Amino acid sequence: MSKNLIMGTAGHVDHGKTALIRALTGIDCDTHKEEKARGITINLGFAHLELSDDVSVGIVDVPGHKDFIKTMVAGVYGIDFVLLVVAADSGIMPQTREHFNIMRVLGIHHGIVALTKSDLADEEMREMAKLEIMEFLDHTSLADAPIVEVSAVTMQGIDELKAEMLKLARQVGQKPVADIFRMYIDRIFNVKGHGIVVTGSVLGGRVVVGQELLLLPANRDKLRIKSIQRHGKAVKETSAGDRAAINVAGLKYDDFERGQLLIDRQLDETTMVDAQVEFFEPQMQPKTWWQVLFHTGTFTTYARMHLLTCEQSDTAMLAVVQLHFEKPAVLINKDKFIIRNSSNDLTLGGGTILDVKPLHHRRRTEALKQRMTELALAAVNEQNKLQHIFIESEKEAKPLLLQEAAHRTSVSVDEIKQLMSEISGILILITAGGEDYLVTATYQKQLAEGVIEILKTWHQENTFFETGLEMTELLGKLGLRSAAEKELLALLLGTMTDAGTLKNVGKTFALKSHRTAMDKKQQEALEWLRDTLIYNKLNRLTIKELEQKAHERSIKKSTLAQLVQFMQMRHELYTDGEDVLDAASVNASRLLLLRALAQAPRGLNEKEFRELTDAPRKTIQLLIDIFVREGIITKETFFLHITETGKSLLNGG
Repeated sequence: MSKNLIMGTAGHVDHGKTALIRALTGIDCDTHKEEKARGITINLGFAHLELSDDVSVGIVDVPGHKDFIKTMVAGVYGIDFVLLVVAADSGIMPQTREHFNIMRVLGIHHGIVALTKSDLADEEMREMAKLEIMEFLDHTSLADAPIVEVSAVTMQGIDELKAEMLKLARQVGQKPVADIFRMYIDRIFNVKGHGIVVTGSVLGGRVVVGQELLLLPANRDKLRIKSIQRHGKAVKETSAGDRAAINVAGLKYDDFERGQLLIDRQLDETTMVDAQVEFFEPQMQPKTWWQVLFHTGTFTTYARMHLLTCEQSDTAMLAVVQLHFEKPAVLINKDKFIIRNSSNDLTLGGGTILDVKPLHHRRRTEALKQRMTELALAAVNEQNKLQHIFIESEKEAKPLLLQEAAHRTSVSVDEIKQLMSEISGILILITAGGEDYLVTATYQKQLAEGVIEILKTWHQENTFFETGLEMTELLGKLGLRSAAEKELLALLLGTMTDAGTLKNVGKTFALKSHRTAMDKKQQEALEWLRDTLIYNKLNRLTIKELEQKAHERSIKKSTLAQLVQFMQMRHELYTDGEDVLDAASVNASRLLLLRALAQAPRGLNEKEFRELTDAPRKTIQLLIDIFVREGIITKETFFLHITETGKSLLNGG
């Protein structure tokens, strides 16, 4: 299987980067008239080199001049290894340091040093340059990088440099393909006969010819891939680690801008992120609200930087900040970035996106500082994957879709499941509606405490009810609406019941510790209500009439409502919410009606039923409604008829 990598150049202006690439590949990366006239690289240059039958390297040549640092940042974003160019007759220079710092914070850990213009320096000068380079790279990821003496004029060392490039290319692992295809656009062409072609370095994912893509931010129309070139060759697909030119259809040339993303799915735009920043000058004093230029890939925007935490050492200053963008960005957690001052003449530092959907941190509390420090440690350190997953889940304060957790932490779904199998209690995995969700133990505890508090309040207000609340009632009181939250509550109620915290009473959940209680005043009110209903028999009472009678006896409306519900549950009364009847009288009238209907093939009308029971007309209508709902009779036009259910009840079935 062939290996495709991207190499970027870095180094001070006029140290021979472009000439070296021309010597390596035969391709001149200075293609613009202004570049030719000034003798320096202004725009990104691109070339490719076949190092072997199975290793291909795309090369990004970046400008070294301080005025074009933002172009340099765009060029090195997404490369696999760096070719650090230092002229033998000049040594380490300001842009050498700046370029190296930029590469370091962008996470580029592999590289080779090319000591250029070796034909212009004697042996002593070359050795001094090498010593300076080794001292400069000491205690960095390039401390052991090979230093190759080369000359683009005499071709000295070019073959040796290619050999070192091949050796390093075989050692460097290819970028993980990941789920999301993303490519920042660095150039846009309108090619006659083909249409629009855009180029860039593929950051992740894989796409094939014919696939649909989106152009973000701002434009949400779909594009179709007509053709793909990878490292200068026509191919059917391109993936992470490639330099690609993609011919697309579906939008006009004016719809495209440098800095936009070609992407294979919809991602939310954001104007605010939490991030960790390393400042290049340890003595630098960051300001609380600093206007900066934010660079990631080829995307650039002004941003206000809110300082949240700051930690200084002898060699670096690390800070966690919240960045507020002037224009929307499409980012994912762990993206790398660079910040420059607002006048764009000084690179301040760079870092890692921690959270693309943060809360707006208005106050720098100690709790916030602690949380942000923990998030930075978890997000940046690969050894803390599980902690990062836990922090993202806890921040959600509800079940977090497993796919979303994978997206936020850049950890695959399968790896998250594997990590979870190694621990217990911190996180659980639930399935609802065919989707997997993560839930923290903290959230489960909060939910359990919420259930207990709701039931405590219910029992205090309904002391003489053994019952509690049904699950649907608990869902409403807890404000739970999603399928995942419903599934979680069902699991939690089962666990709390098994643990002896709750008990099932009918369809309801009640606290296991709850015991019914009725004080003397409530007992007297209950006896009064029973006597009132028995006295009225089938002379129905409305709730309002009962409330008036209760008020005369100093019985609260809320107490009366509980007593009505209590007697209804004990089958001592019937109510439709408006009228109330004595249950014993209703039962007697039911038996009378069923016996009469069993002997009347044509049925009975309402008048005959009324004569049978000697009840008021409105009560008869209420009784008929009750018996029809019970399914023991039917009403057809003016006549009532007994049903099979009614016959069974009459016969004691």
